[in-house]
Amino acid sequence: MLADRKIPFSESKEEEWEILKQKTEGGIELMLEDSQRWFLATTEGDGIRITSAEKNVRPLAVREPPLIEFDEFKRVAGVYNEAFFGGIGDLSGRLEAHNSSPNMRYLFMLIYYLI
Repeated sequence: MLADRKIPFSESKEEEWEILKQKTEGGIELMLEDSQRWFLATTEGDGIRITSAEKNVRPLAVREPPLIEFDEFKRVAGVYNEAFFGGIGDLSGRLEAHNSSPNMRYLFMLIYYLI
């Protein structure tokens, strides 16, 4: 499903980060495609906190709720389009982002649904 939306990111990725923070300000629940479980994303300070969903029936168990900050978002956003639309040679960028971002799957869902 994620392969159907190519995102025209700005050079700095700051515009998109601000969009995510605005859209998660009051809290929004999204589903992870791989587990069919829901998480809650809420703006907290200058970051986005990920916790277990509160309203959906199948919440994801988030034991240590991460706070995603701009630098992590920027790394993941930098490989988002290549991960779905690039060739086999682009897998190294996705692997590098995955290794540097334990929150990559949350960020992919936030980008896909909110930008």
